[in-house]
Amino acid sequence: MPEVLQLEISTKEDAILIILKELDASHEKVIRMYFGLGTDPQSSIEEIGQDLDLATDAVIELKNEGIREFIKLIVSTGIFGDKDKNFTDNFVQSSDSEFLDDFMKKFIGSN
Repeated sequence: MPEVLQLEISTKEDAILIILKELDASHEKVIRMYFGLGTDPQSSIEEIGQDLDLATDAVIELKNEGIREFIKLIVSTGIFGDKDKNFTDNFVQSSDSEFLDDFMKKFIGSN
């Protein structure tokens, strides 16, 4: 049974990585690093800033923009079934970094 669970997790992460590839390269890189997706280890905002030679505020902005673009991409697939777009508009228009982080963590299934 653990093998099946691992396969499901791998398949979900693969799907997320495919969607992330549709983002601008800088957004994709920051999200992969921040959430530890693919081969990137999970990194703090400060570590990402050091690695990419960016200020902390710039990293946060890239991360938040990337999450909003990611949400737009998954909404376009119809995965949420949000006809009125009330749910998704809240996320896309949010400037609250913690709110966006919580969405991504729940979507990818991390803590």
